[in-house]
Amino acid sequence: MKKSKLFSIGIISLLLLALSFQACQGKIGPKPIKYGTDQCAYCKMTVSDQRFGTQLQTKKGRTYNFDDVQCMISFVKESNVKKEEVAAFYLPDYLSNSLLPAEKLFYLKSDELKSPMRGNIAAFKSLEDLEKTKASLGGTILKWEDLWK
Repeated sequence: MKKSKLFSIGIISLLLLALSFQACQGKIGPKPIKYGTDQCAYCKMTVSDQRFGTQLQTKKGRTYNFDDVQCMISFVKESNVKKEEVAAFYLPDYLSNSLLPAEKLFYLKSDELKSPMRGNIAAFKSLEDLEKTKASLGGTILKWEDLWK
């Protein structure tokens, strides 16, 4: 009877240990930004505009929110988090506000966008959506790499 009880305790302990390791692993993918509450990790302003709030996630699973893509880039350039430590950058699609991987998006820079830190850059999930917005606001089409220059 004692061996059976010890075996059960051992199995339960192993299961709990396995679950705790799983909980420590960061979920890959964007996490919801609490607009109006979360602060920009770079400039400390409240992240309030869903069209421009960005996020980076480190390889260790830590998430940082920003009120503008320019704040996120400055945060990395100033080595608050090194670029090689970043698992993913997320920006919102300007039309749907869905956070998407930065490398898959199309970018428009226009003074008419009026982003929080006046970077005035918006991201779009499709080139067609970008072109429609560009037709009404004007501006310049950029690539993800261009934002880092």
